[in-house]
Amino acid sequence: MQTTFSPYLKSERHEFIDLLRGFALLGILMVNMPLMNAPFMAQYGELALWTDPANHASHWIILFFFTGKFYTIFSMLFGIGFYFFLRKADETGKSVLPVFRRRLGWLLAIGILHVVLFWYGDILVFYALFGFIMILFRKVSNRALIIWAIVIILIPISITILLTLFIKMAMSMPEAAAAMQESFAGADENMRLMTENALAIYPNGSFGEIVSVRLKEYSNVLGGLIFFFPNVLAMFLVGMVLARKKVFENLEESKPFFKKLLIISLPIALIGNFMLAHFGLKSSYISVDWNTVGFIVGQGVGGPAMSFVYISLLAHCYHRGYFRKLSQMIIKTGRMALTNYLMQSVIATTIFFSYGFGLYGKVNVWQGMLLTLSIYTIQVLWSEYWLNRYRFGPMEWLWRTLTYGKKQKMRD
Repeated sequence: MQTTFSPYLKSERHEFIDLLRGFALLGILMVNMPLMNAPFMAQYGELALWTDPANHASHWIILFFFTGKFYTIFSMLFGIGFYFFLRKADETGKSVLPVFRRRLGWLLAIGILHVVLFWYGDILVFYALFGFIMILFRKVSNRALIIWAIVIILIPISITILLTLFIKMAMSMPEAAAAMQESFAGADENMRLMTENALAIYPNGSFGEIVSVRLKEYSNVLGGLIFFFPNVLAMFLVGMVLARKKVFENLEESKPFFKKLLIISLPIALIGNFMLAHFGLKSSYISVDWNTVGFIVGQGVGGPAMSFVYISLLAHCYHRGYFRKLSQMIIKTGRMALTNYLMQSVIATTIFFSYGFGLYGKVNVWQGMLLTLSIYTIQVLWSEYWLNRYRFGPMEWLWRTLTYGKKQKMRD
C-alpha cells in the first residue's frame, strides 16, 4: 500500500521557528545588499567604491552584526526542518527520504534558476546539495553531530592557516616569491577587469550580457566554497540536535537552556565579531595572509556565536510577549521565507540592473542599509496581507506542489 505524505498544516507549525526565519530574512538582505549593488571586489581594498568614514562605518556594522549570522540561522532551521521530515517517518512507519530527496531536487532547480536569472549570491544551491549530505547523518547521535559540527567549522580555519604558512614560507625563497607575486598581480588585474566589466554591463547591458557576467561572478564565488560554506552544513547538524531536544517547542521549559546559551555565546560573539569586522576590512581577497586568518576565524566562530545570542534574545522576547504585533507579522514573513528571499533578488535587480532603474554602483553602503530596511518593511506588510488570504506563499505553494506531486490548496 502506498503512503501519501503531505506538508504540515499551518496549525502544526511552530511559530517561534517562523519568527527566526522571518528575522533572518532581514539580516540576509542586509549582507546581500552591498553585493547586489556593486561587484564583490569593489567593497574593500583598492577597488572599493566608497571609502569615506560613513561608508567605512557602515561596512563595519554589517560585518559585526550581520555577516555570517543569518545564513547560519537559516541553516540551523533547515536542520530542524529535516528532523520534522524524519518525525513524519516515525509517525507513519514509512520512509520519507524519497520525498525529502525530491524536495531537495526541486530546491536545487530553483537555486540554479535564481543564479542564472537574478543573482550569483544564491544560497539555495548549497542548501540543496548539503541537504543530500545531511541524509547520511540522520542516525548519528547528538554528541557525534556536535563533534562533526565543530570539526566542519574548523576546516576553513585550518586550511586558511596552512595556506598562510605555505605562502609565508614560499615568499622567503626568491624564485618562489617572484612567481607568487606575478600570480597575485595577475589575479589582481583579473579582478580589476571583472569589476570594471560588471560596473559597465549591469546598469547598461542586455539581459544576455548580464547573465554572462553573473555566471562569471558565480564561478569566481565557487573558488571560495571551502572558506565560507562549511558553516552551512555544521549548522544543519546543530539544528537537528536542537530539534531532537525540542528546545523550541516549549520555550518555558527551555528558559534555562537559552539563558546558558546566551551567557556562553555572548563573550565569544563579541570577540569573534570584532575580529571579523576588524580583519574583514583589512583582508585581501586575492591572497591569504594573517588578516585573512583573523577574518575566517572571526566568521567561523563569531558568526554562529552571535546567531545563538540573537536566538536567545528572541526566545526571551517572544516568550515574554514583547513586540507581539510585530512578532506576528514577522512570523508570517518567515512562513513565506522562500518567496521573500527570491523576491529580494527580484526587487534589488530591478532597482540596480539595466532592465530596471540601472542604479548599479550608484547606491552606497549606508544608503543600501536604508534601502534594505525599506524593502524588508514592504515584505513584512505584504506577507501579512498575503497570508491573511492564502495558506502558502507563491513559491512555497509551487515547491510543495512539485515535492508532493499534487496541487496544494491555496486557501483553507
